[in-house]
Parts: sequence; structure tokens; C-alpha cells
Amino acid sequence: MYVSMNRLVVPADYQSHLERAFSQGGERMKDVPGFKEFLFLAPAEGDEYIVFTKWESEQDFRNWTESEAFKRAHTGTNPNSPVKSDLRNYVVKAFANA
Repeated sequence: MYVSMNRLVVPADYQSHLERAFSQGGERMKDVPGFKEFLFLAPAEGDEYIVFTKWESEQDFRNWTESEAFKRAHTGTNPNSPVKSDLRNYVVKAFANA
């Protein structure tokens, strides 16, 4: 299993814009090969958001990031966006709940 977590630091005046932009992320991703889960985590307070995606494999994630669908999903992004991003990727093992 492979997970990607993108930590976003978002100024207060941009948060509602970002929330609208990501509100349907899981729905848009459901037919991407190897995609398993999408979570857009908004803070109860503060300015740090997490975009979490889970994949069957690292290769599935890489295929997505190199796809036309990925390019379309990221066109029109603001090159002057005030959002700061820290992307982290992990190959992981999942354990059943005890």
C-alpha cells in the first residue's frame, strides 16, 4: 500500500476557496486505477490542512501524477497561491484493528 499526504498551510482568507476546490476530490478520483481512498482534512482551528490519498502501489500513484487526468485536475491553479505545500509519500503496511 502507498499513501500520499500533502500538508497545506492556508491563510484564513483563502480557506473557503481551498475547501470548495477539494470538496469533491474523492468523487473525482474514484475511477483512477489503483486509487483506494481520499481524505481532505480541515483543521478544527488553525491553518494546516491535510490531503490524504491511499493507493494500491507507488506505481499507481506515479501513473496518476503523470496522467492527463492529473494535469486537467491541476490546470487553472493559481501560480501566486498563498498556500504552502509539504508533500510526503510512504510505502506502508496496514494492520487490522486490534
